[in-house]
Amino acid sequence: MKRALSLSAIVSIIFFNVSGGTYALEDVLAAGPGLAVLLLLVTPLIWSAPVALVCAELGTAIPEEGGYYAWSKRALGPFGSFCQGWWAWLYTFIDIGIYPTMFCDYLGYLAPEFGEDGNYWLRKGLMIAMIWTFVLLNLFGSRTIGSFARVFFVLVMSPFFILVCVGLYQGLTRGFTFSPVTPFLSSGKTLGPALAAAIPVVMWNYMGWDSVSTIAGEMENPRRTYPQALLITVLLIATIYVIPAVVALALVGTEQFAWKTGTWSLAAKSIGGQKLATLTSAMGMISAIGMYSALVLVYSRVPFVMGRDGYLPKVLMKSNRWDAPWVSLIVSGVLYTVVILMFRNVEELASADVTVYGAMMSLELLSFLVLRWREPTLPRPFRVPGGWGVAIVLCILPLLCVGTAAYYRVQEDGFWKVVGLAFAIMASGPLLYPLAAWLRRRSAVK
Repeated sequence: MKRALSLSAIVSIIFFNVSGGTYALEDVLAAGPGLAVLLLLVTPLIWSAPVALVCAELGTAIPEEGGYYAWSKRALGPFGSFCQGWWAWLYTFIDIGIYPTMFCDYLGYLAPEFGEDGNYWLRKGLMIAMIWTFVLLNLFGSRTIGSFARVFFVLVMSPFFILVCVGLYQGLTRGFTFSPVTPFLSSGKTLGPALAAAIPVVMWNYMGWDSVSTIAGEMENPRRTYPQALLITVLLIATIYVIPAVVALALVGTEQFAWKTGTWSLAAKSIGGQKLATLTSAMGMISAIGMYSALVLVYSRVPFVMGRDGYLPKVLMKSNRWDAPWVSLIVSGVLYTVVILMFRNVEELASADVTVYGAMMSLELLSFLVLRWREPTLPRPFRVPGGWGVAIVLCILPLLCVGTAAYYRVQEDGFWKVVGLAFAIMASGPLLYPLAAWLRRRSAVK
């Protein structure tokens, strides 16, 4: 594939793989001002930064199409790489349905029939239309998606830039109504349920740093631009989460608003009026579109490289004139549509989201340590400083975050939804590996 993605395009794609803007933080803010601000400040240090540093080292050492799948193949062999790729593809079916849902939730502010309590089939139809619009757009290649991502970034950030400017002016001239860090918990909340609701959401809003590694083969000079892009987006995303959240909490608090998906529009109306509320809702839809299109881009490369290696049908590696894996994109679109139709509420799967991602990430962290030990002389244009002590700490911190999120979520949603369902999904990898290995031998792919 052609190396067509510049630094700005990579930053924009990472931005939409990880964040998509300040949207989707509502459940974190609902837990309470103090807890929300604490989580927004601490999570990048113990969750985002370690994963981003590991990805920067592996991505510059092995800048290949398929990213984390290629890392696992080199470090863990065929079985580990198959499980990594298979789990990543299955994870997309949990994750990808969230964004059409988010699109409809923000549209519901402007057109209630598309909202959560609106017309069920009208809402589902719009979700499916969104899926296929951006599957087809991805057929024009990564450079096209990178260009759209840059434009979407400017659009998505515009209402929050206005909200912060207007909010700071109001606060400095009239005084802030509330403290942005007190109370620690919202009225009626206790610590356990608040953490169960907030931790998985804040982790979800800060995860996805490895996703863009799957298109490393399409980056201009990935050994230089990939770590630069990761550093820029870690700082950028933390900033655009914390500042608007603090301003909103200082002006509207958590008692007058039932913070849930879509509430940013009501907060914008309270701070800047109806026009800002309308702009916020419209850009919430653009945020969902940007995240969805960027995720389709990176996720479609997983079955592409697995098809190339013979673990999936080789037809999945067919590319078009724009170097887009068109068969992989179409197959993914069909499967996304099936998932949207099967589940009345795709968020039924969301409790397993962080758990499945944690399993994928565990193999990436293991690959990082194995390659450090087995191939110490492997050229690493970016190397995490500090030796083995730092390397081990970087691997432990994200796993502790996943374990903490799972523990509190189990208290709220039960063992099956959080762990049991995730393990059932992941068990399909080892069970299908013998068939995949036979298919690989049969197709004589080395």
